[in-house]
Amino acid sequence: MHVLLTGKNIVLSDAVEQDARRKFQRLVRHRPDLERADVELTRQPTRDIQDHYVCQANLIAEGRLVLRGEERAADPLVAIDALVDMLERRLQRQHEKIESRRRPTFQGHLPPTPPEAFGHPSPLEKVLADFDVDAATIAHLEERGIRTMEQLRALVDTDRLAERLGTGWEHQTRDLVEVIEKLRLSS
Repeated sequence: MHVLLTGKNIVLSDAVEQDARRKFQRLVRHRPDLERADVELTRQPTRDIQDHYVCQANLIAEGRLVLRGEERAADPLVAIDALVDMLERRLQRQHEKIESRRRPTFQGHLPPTPPEAFGHPSPLEKVLADFDVDAATIAHLEERGIRTMEQLRALVDTDRLAERLGTGWEHQTRDLVEVIEKLRLSS
């Protein structure tokens, strides 16, 4: 990320510039697509000593403004530190917000895993094969969207496995419930 640092009513020393560049590079951890940060450090003669230095920054990613921030302090380095900390928190919050939207859940359950994420034989197939569950039952489970042991356990725990498998699968349902119970006892 390129950091463009300018001073207004102040001459920036090399130490301040290097420190600011190093600190603004931390933001790339939270948003790798950041192209540049336009940072302006201004000295304002005010009555309140705590507001003598104002540090403002615009973060640019993919050619557009992503985030803007401003902090005031009595020392230029403190203003820069406070601004970077604030931008870091906001980028983290932004990331968490995007992540929470990306994984919508219903009643606390994760959405089903896409089929391409599963290799063959799947862990479910291996475990059920060890308990002599026939291939037709395993295939029927996968057709009904039951692809992991966690999904199978959840259906057994809520007594919804028979409903999910449908009519004609009562014997297999009993066998699968027994397998889950045996697995619980062994762990």
